[in-house]
Amino acid sequence: MIDALRFYGPPVAVGIIVVLTLVDGRLPRSTTQRVVRVGLLALGVSQALNTPAIYAEIDRITGVPNVARLLSHGAMLVVGWSAFAFMSYLNCPAKVAKRRSAHHACWIAGAFALMSVLFALAPVDVDEVRFASRYGDAPWVLEYWLVYLFCLAPVLLAIAWETWRYARLVTGVMLRTGLRLIGVGALCALVYHAHKAFFFAANRFDVAYPAATGRLLDVWLPPASTVLVLVGATSQWWGHRLRLPSLARWLRSYRRYLALRPLWLALYRANPQIALVPPLPRLFEVLVPRDVGLRLYRRVIEIRDGRLALQPYLDPGFAVEAHRRASGSGVTGQELDAIVEAAVLDAALRAHACGRPLVHSSAQLSVPGGGDFDSDVAFLTEVVRAFRRLRRRGGRVWPLPAQPAG
Repeated sequence: MIDALRFYGPPVAVGIIVVLTLVDGRLPRSTTQRVVRVGLLALGVSQALNTPAIYAEIDRITGVPNVARLLSHGAMLVVGWSAFAFMSYLNCPAKVAKRRSAHHACWIAGAFALMSVLFALAPVDVDEVRFASRYGDAPWVLEYWLVYLFCLAPVLLAIAWETWRYARLVTGVMLRTGLRLIGVGALCALVYHAHKAFFFAANRFDVAYPAATGRLLDVWLPPASTVLVLVGATSQWWGHRLRLPSLARWLRSYRRYLALRPLWLALYRANPQIALVPPLPRLFEVLVPRDVGLRLYRRVIEIRDGRLALQPYLDPGFAVEAHRRASGSGVTGQELDAIVEAAVLDAALRAHACGRPLVHSSAQLSVPGGGDFDSDVAFLTEVVRAFRRLRRRGGRVWPLPAQPAG
């Protein structure tokens, strides 16, 4: 059963996805999308050629034992070319990308020709779908695989590196997830092909190779790499149909809404008039998340109103001292602003609880935050984290504003 799933599962999945993406007229028809479709089609062909039924049928039609293996590897070289072309079109102008893609196509064509020569020289005269087990120590098989690995490994490394690099830059959750899945799939494929090279070398030179590890890698790495790349490459297609981006946005709003509660509650207790609705029990907010977007928007507004209500207790001198101490510890950027804002609010709330407003204030504190709603929520989330750390320490990290004279 496991062997049937391993042999037939990935090509069936690839075939279904390729057909669905080809007939979907809503998908863009850009050059990069066409390159991705070529890669998916080649991946499906490579996987299909390795299924026992098609493997035997190809050999029967051509009369060349194990030629399906050579064709399958040729299709994988096309997959590598499509990945290289895709990255070229992402990073280079169209003319440069086209030229680089053409050069790489010539390169893999030459490599495939050399692989064909080595395949012809190798004594692989008996048809066997489990090629490595039967011909692991055969002459020219190691050389054949090293040429194949030499062509594929740089592309797989580049895919893994570039996808993770771009995943840190993009904002779409499905695109980011898809890029990371492709990167992990490329690493799985690289490990598998390197493992086979070591296996062939160990058999050629009569060196012991761990059989249990080899079997485990043979069983799981090829289907895992195929599924990961397939799911990642089509993540935006199936993600939007399952409404996953909307779900991800809702979950992000839900997490932020709950995360802002400690600061909002502290400001509410100081000035209850800031809230349109009194606080609900935390368990109710967690288990009954209704109108999350509206509630998050209202919570941000009420936090800002609460800060405004504390204006008589906000000490600019304390803010300068907090900034000096925090920056002296190496904190910079938005994290520094959030720590300072948390310290200022904590001190103002304590001063308010003691009934100690500032008598004189020669300067007004600026209101830090983001340029739009999303960035402001992200900033306030950092403020809450710093605020909770201060409260856990009893506010002893930051000195309270001095008692005003008179």
